[in-house]
Order: sequence, then structure tokens, then C-alpha cells
Amino acid sequence: MAVKMTENSVGLFVGLTTLDFVYYADEYPDRNHKMKTQNYKRYLGGPAANAAITYSLLGGKAVLISCLGKSAEAELMKKLLKEYNITVIDCSDETELPTMATIIVDSNGGRTIFSGQRLFAQTDISGLESYEADSGSNIGFCLFDLNQQEISLDILKNINSLSSEIVIDAGNWKPNTEAFIKNASVVIASETFKSPEGRNIFEIPEAAKAQKAITRGERDILTENGSIPVENVEAVDTLAAGDIFHGAFCYGYYNKGLDFDGALKFAAGIASKSVKHYGPREWAKDCLR
Repeated sequence: MAVKMTENSVGLFVGLTTLDFVYYADEYPDRNHKMKTQNYKRYLGGPAANAAITYSLLGGKAVLISCLGKSAEAELMKKLLKEYNITVIDCSDETELPTMATIIVDSNGGRTIFSGQRLFAQTDISGLESYEADSGSNIGFCLFDLNQQEISLDILKNINSLSSEIVIDAGNWKPNTEAFIKNASVVIASETFKSPEGRNIFEIPEAAKAQKAITRGERDILTENGSIPVENVEAVDTLAAGDIFHGAFCYGYYNKGLDFDGALKFAAGIASKSVKHYGPREWAKDCLR
């Protein structure tokens, strides 16, 4: 059963935030060729950030913990996040560029992504303690995207003191994955997520206590008890669809009080709407009228 969140409960999202520069083109350019397009956008991105924004757009209270830093680009990212009512806890004061991505979306909605990521040498999660002390909010769940593990592992060590359920966005296997999934209440894995032994999430013993699902793009979602249908739609842009799914699941499960299958179905509906629009946020204009 879903945990019923109190009026002051919030969702905590831990992991990657990026500044994305997206170019829409009919096809990918050949090597050593230049391609021009008049259709290009700048978005906030990253699995944790996109999930937090989705959760907030649907009506939840979201806190994002991420390494951004003090560069001009990072300050812009914080400003944009606050426009979506996201409380930002920045765990870095470094002045180097934050994580940034260049994304090419072709005419079929497929993506090619170049992502500039680096490890942050010094991180500090004390902002979470300050937030808890100052806000008086009850953190109902914590979603980890398994990126930026320099902060994620520190938060995982202290998660029991938050009395929060752990949700894992398992896109692919990363170092320390076992430490996260063995403490998880929910694991939603992509079909490409496999352990080093080649096991999927249903076969990994460390995940035995968690409720689990495998997403497969436009195909049905697999659960341990069957499958959840996904609406067949014509996609124009799949950018952030998986991240939107995770944020919508958290809202359906922890805010709407849906059961596991019901929350998966709700999330699939939101994600299907998102791919019918260009960009990661246009879906909200239709869904939230």
C-alpha cells in the first residue's frame, strides 16, 4: 500500500540536474558536416530535476538535491528551478561548469545526447538538515536517480533518520547500485537495466523487498504480477519521457494514494502525453488546464 503523505509532506529528489541545449532536425548530421536548424531550445534537464519538476507541476511539494555550483550557468539553473516551485539544495560551491548536454532530436522523436559530466571534488549535504529544521516539513519519500553518488551515498546513510521511503530510478547499473536497491521500497527499472551478472530487477536478490517494475518505452510495463498497458501514440519528442514517468509515478503513489499498479498506469498516461509535444514541459498545458 502507498504511504499516505501528510499535508506538509514533500518529495525529495536526489541526483542530476543539467542545462540542455536541444536541436530539432530531420536527421543526424554526417561526420564533418554542418547542419542548421531554426528549431532549437534551452531546457532544464537531468533525471532527478525532470522528475521533481513533473511532481511539482502535478501539485506536489518537491525538494531537489543536486550538485550545481556557483557558475553563471548554475545560477541560471537555480533560477529556472525556482520558477517551477522547486526548493533547491545545492551541494557544491565550485565555479566550474555544471553538467550540460547537447541533444539532437530527429523527425521520429529519437534522441542523440552528448552530456558533459564530471565528479564534484567537494560536496556538502548539510543544506538538507537546514531545510528540515527551518521548514518543519515531513519528507515522505526520496527518489534517487543513481547519479552524483558523491552526495547520494551520504544521503542514503542518513535516510533512516528521515523516516522516508526510497524510490529508485534504475536506468542502468552504476557503482553502489546494490546499496540503494536493497534499501528501496520501489524500484522502477528500464529494460536495459541489468546487474553485472545479466539479471533484470526481478531477478536481483537485493531488490526482493521492493515493489518493482520494468519500463519498456512504448511497450507495456512489466510487473511481478503481470503488465500495465501503455497507450500507443505518435511521438514527436521523447525527451525526458522516462523522467516524467518517475515524477508522475511518485505523485500518483504518494499524493493521490493510488496502489502500485494504479500509479504506474497514471504515470504511463502522463508520459504518453508528454511525447506528443516538443520539449519536456508542454504536456502540462494540456493535462493541467
